[in-house]
Amino acid sequence: MGALASQRFDTIVIGSGLAGLTFALDAAKQGSVIVLTKAQLWESNTSYAQGGIAAAVGESDSWELHEQDTLIAGAGLCDPEAVRFLVQEAPSAIEWLASLGARFDKDIDLTDWALGKEGGHSRNRIVHHADKTGWEVERAMNEAVRKDPNITILENAFVTDLLMQDGRCVGCAMQDRDLGTRYFTARAVMLATGGAGRLYQHTTNPRIATADGVALASQIGADIADMEFMQFHPTTLYHPQMRSFLITEAVRGEGGCLRNHQGTRFMYDYDDRLELAPRDIVSRAIDAEMKKLQTWCVYLDMTHLSRDQIEHHFPTIVETLKQVQIEPHKHWIPVVPAQHYSCGGVVTDLHGRTSIPGLFAAGEVARTGVHGANRLASNSLLEALVFAKAAAKSLEGEQASDPGALSNGKRHSILEADALRIRRSLEKIMTEHVGIVRRNKGLHEALSKIEELHEEYKTLPAAPPDVYSLEAENLLIAAKYVVQGAIDRKQNVGLHYNLDLATASAV
Repeated sequence: MGALASQRFDTIVIGSGLAGLTFALDAAKQGSVIVLTKAQLWESNTSYAQGGIAAAVGESDSWELHEQDTLIAGAGLCDPEAVRFLVQEAPSAIEWLASLGARFDKDIDLTDWALGKEGGHSRNRIVHHADKTGWEVERAMNEAVRKDPNITILENAFVTDLLMQDGRCVGCAMQDRDLGTRYFTARAVMLATGGAGRLYQHTTNPRIATADGVALASQIGADIADMEFMQFHPTTLYHPQMRSFLITEAVRGEGGCLRNHQGTRFMYDYDDRLELAPRDIVSRAIDAEMKKLQTWCVYLDMTHLSRDQIEHHFPTIVETLKQVQIEPHKHWIPVVPAQHYSCGGVVTDLHGRTSIPGLFAAGEVARTGVHGANRLASNSLLEALVFAKAAAKSLEGEQASDPGALSNGKRHSILEADALRIRRSLEKIMTEHVGIVRRNKGLHEALSKIEELHEEYKTLPAAPPDVYSLEAENLLIAAKYVVQGAIDRKQNVGLHYNLDLATASAV
């Protein structure tokens, strides 16, 4: 391909969640930045995060304890160096957010942060803004980014390809709804595209979580790992009018308990930490209870807590449940697990660098090594902050180049009706065979069907560029990593649980 007419910036950021905007703000101190986001600036997984941000800032806490809890949750597969870097940087990351105007809850004396407790944590260390921390963080970040004269924001901008030159990522191709294909070049490209929740029928993720970053990185040969470790949040609302509304872990931290249809508090049968065990354990326990009793949900019981306590700590949840006539101080809340977070992704080092020169990644799209086989609650926003800032700092060593001949793939769009059918089939396959509990036969069947769907996608008649259909191919690419990773993982660990492996080890 010959030279492409492109617009030049010092840095390109793809995605507008906490990782992308943190990186953009720090990178803007060194030059011009463009933020490309496929929806509105505020729409990201960050906005939907309820619980908070983990940081050892309490008097009885320490980074060593935070480190220990993270390593335990990760089930022996964390990168210890990455974990230590994360937990040591946590307090300063919180202070930086507060300096931008993020409003976190204070204690009764209004002197220190009010700290919540969540599953897997040995101390109260969750800095929060009631039960909508992500929304508050994204609000503060959006305001800061829009005020920065070095940052250009382009909304409704879907990145279709990464541009390469002599083995280096030097830009991207973007589909603009009104102007068609546009090209941007830069000395560095940051992938901050979020997760892959739309692989599944039930997810807490927004509509934009379609594994775009993993697919983009895969197409240029970047290393991708640990995609089999899909975290399912144990407690999302089970109700036909409000599918997969997340009930934050902090509810259980405040004293909420889980009951089955017989009213039994069943976590006593599964883990000594009860409802505050790591998410993989709680999700499998719920799944086991539902199958044992042949029921469609379990219940989260807060009725032993006072109405004032519930409304003070969880105002968003209370208001949302009112819409479906549930009052948590009176009624048990029907809940089921739903896909929540991708622990794997594009492999990075401590500075956010991928295996492709010029390409960085941060946030949920990245595999930093922090989460291992299972992410500790409220380490996600923290990871986005810490590693995005580290990546921006390492930009100082990136050399600008003068793009000449650039290469990029030609993406193939299909009709939206075909894309819808393929996406629904994929969701069904992943939900049935690659969920909380897996089996060898199901995994191999899933891989075969996904490959068939991808071949079908490639052979369907081309259609005008369409985001929904391009997302479908991104999901197909990512799904193969998830399933192949699950097939290759021969030991049950963390979020990967293969019933055949469990049976074999018991023999």
